[in-house]
Amino acid sequence: MPRPRVKDEDRKRVSRACDTCKRRKEKCDGQHPCLLCKRRGREPECVFSDGLAKRASTSTSTASRQPQDNSAEPEAPSPAQSMTLRDALNESNDAEIAIESLLTLSGSRSAPKSPQYDRDPDALISRAPVPKLARLLRDGRGKFIFVGDSSNLAFVQNIRRLVKVDIGECQLTSDPLRHAMVEVIPPHKAPTPQQAKHPKPSLAEAQDLIKHYLLASSGVIDLFDPDDITDHLCTWTTDANSETDLNSSIYYLVLAIGALARSPADLDTAEFYFSRGREIGVSRFLEDPSVLTVQAYALITFYMLSATRRNGAFMLLGIAVRAAYALGLHRIDISSLFEPRERTARERVWRSLRVLDLYMSGSLGRPPSTSEVDGGSVSWNRSTRDYEDIQMNGRNTSATLRICFIFERILNEVYCRREVSVQLVESISRQYRDWTMSLPTGLQADSLDQKPGSTSPTLRQSIGIAHLKGIYYWSIILLTRPFLIYKVSSKIKNRDEEVDGAGSNVTMTLSEACIDAALRSIEIATDLVHTPGIPRRLFMITNSVFISGIVIGFAIFGNFDKSFPLLSSISQAEAILTIMAKDDVSARRLYTITLYLRLAAIEHIKKRDQIQMQRRRQDIHNIFGDPINKDNTRRSAPSTGDQTPSQPLMDDPAVNNVPFNFDAIDAMDTQPPWQLRFEMEADGRGPVLTTSGALAYTGDDPNGSGPLPGLPQPEFGQLPDNDYLSPDGSGIPSLPSYAEEFPLFSIMTEFDQTADPFAMLGT
Repeated sequence: MPRPRVKDEDRKRVSRACDTCKRRKEKCDGQHPCLLCKRRGREPECVFSDGLAKRASTSTSTASRQPQDNSAEPEAPSPAQSMTLRDALNESNDAEIAIESLLTLSGSRSAPKSPQYDRDPDALISRAPVPKLARLLRDGRGKFIFVGDSSNLAFVQNIRRLVKVDIGECQLTSDPLRHAMVEVIPPHKAPTPQQAKHPKPSLAEAQDLIKHYLLASSGVIDLFDPDDITDHLCTWTTDANSETDLNSSIYYLVLAIGALARSPADLDTAEFYFSRGREIGVSRFLEDPSVLTVQAYALITFYMLSATRRNGAFMLLGIAVRAAYALGLHRIDISSLFEPRERTARERVWRSLRVLDLYMSGSLGRPPSTSEVDGGSVSWNRSTRDYEDIQMNGRNTSATLRICFIFERILNEVYCRREVSVQLVESISRQYRDWTMSLPTGLQADSLDQKPGSTSPTLRQSIGIAHLKGIYYWSIILLTRPFLIYKVSSKIKNRDEEVDGAGSNVTMTLSEACIDAALRSIEIATDLVHTPGIPRRLFMITNSVFISGIVIGFAIFGNFDKSFPLLSSISQAEAILTIMAKDDVSARRLYTITLYLRLAAIEHIKKRDQIQMQRRRQDIHNIFGDPINKDNTRRSAPSTGDQTPSQPLMDDPAVNNVPFNFDAIDAMDTQPPWQLRFEMEADGRGPVLTTSGALAYTGDDPNGSGPLPGLPQPEFGQLPDNDYLSPDGSGIPSLPSYAEEFPLFSIMTEFDQTADPFAMLGT
């Protein structure tokens, strides 16, 4: 039975679509021209034909693109064929537009705002929406790769949009690689005859590579006891019969990481060791879950991250995580059933997986694969299943596992829900304070504490502590970054500031916490990269410097450079990335982005200073006039104190090239400048100063009763009230800090002030 006809007013689909939308199979609104053709700028091509689109043109276009016989003589194209060629060209352009839309999923739209924001201003202050930043990028092979809201590249794309609104097109916004993810695809090289004959290194070479492996992996993966892996690997190099045993995969991968971290000249050697170790691991461990399986794939993941092959590392880490779950490594109660040596090995492996997994989840914006919840060490509050009252029963001594749990909570509660509230920040801040208070015990559990009797930590401990503290500050940046984006975007888009009060102070506090965490990350990395003997590749330090650099550069567009040394800090980040870029392709790309952002920030500062200078110059010209202005000759009467110039003075070519907000100046010039700038009674003289700049008397006393009494001067050697001065005795009045208005986590704790465990070598 045929379906009854639907009335035109009840139709959810238009009765007809334009030929372009039919060909592209897109939803047309039925207007002439339609909305999609307007967006593409193709209004003349928006044609509505009576019948269905003919397929002959498509087949003709396909046939025209097929290779013809060389013996055939080319014919002149007919009018129909010309139309077909034009359609094919249009389809090519349409494909480019479709790819552009696909690469930028969110377009120019931000995260959808809740209706309550429009009704209740306090709701906008108490929470900040996480911008909708999920998008697709092209990898090294041209495939589309997903990156989520928390990823660094998605944040950079949001910065590009806001920078384009503020200063227009620049190198940052027109970067040809803005839709690409830098990935290294190593060419396949056959082993040299020497490598094929003697694949194992010598004993001295193996010891040196192990040393670089331990340095590069400190604080990231802690799979083996340093002394045990050194002894076993050195024994393996001298044993000719142990070439393809189960442990050979582990040893080759350790050597590969050491060679990659030692020198760029060892890149081919590192790739040879990696290929050999991966081949043995895949052939022996792929279908046999064991602790060796997890260790092998964790090493493969670490190597690929160091070699800028992040998507492959993300996939292979999944094998390690599933094998760990199959073995019960995530359960502290299961691991406690084993002997102490085996239990320690299982805990080391799980801690390493947590760091690798959360690093990739945060930097790529993808869901984490591991979790501490319901794993025996952390359990939900069974009544509400809320993180607020979550219990940590087991692995609460490891500083690495505790900061990983905070990181996991931020990813799940902020970036999965795409909003963050002040209440949530306050809840997480309590975990931060607990983490800093238990830091000495946590460093001891992770073997990163300074040994008794030593004057300074070893280089391996310094690198591990820098990695740990980098994760700490990175998590703070991720937690508070939505507030900074809200603050800066409000400044760029000239939106009205939120109402004064506690909400405004809290938003500013969290924005400043994000900036301060970025500044401290730069300080840590600066101390580390100038330490002698540092490995050539430290991908977590590179990531920490980059995310801190773009936060600092982005904060300049919110005029935070008036309160923080942002320009010098972003230049410092560039210098660090320059050092890392000598051996790391990814660092070179990150350096370029940071450089473009700094140049855009400098352009913003120039524009801001020119506008402010022009406003102040306009005030001065309103008072004293401007003999240089050419418009003075067109005025019929001289300017007096009750008149204003007919238009702002914009004769300076340097100012004319900058977009200027004339509405604000015109609004100020609607009133006489004397009444606008000098508020006083009509009969008063105003404040009177002596020629030396001292205040003689006020305008409230027209008779001039005499000079004002001098300010009370303390006697020599006597200071004013201590409650008035700052604690450091600088004479600056002590004002309540923002931490007193809204108590949050302390980035510099009392423990850091008394005995900083993160002191680097050479500082």
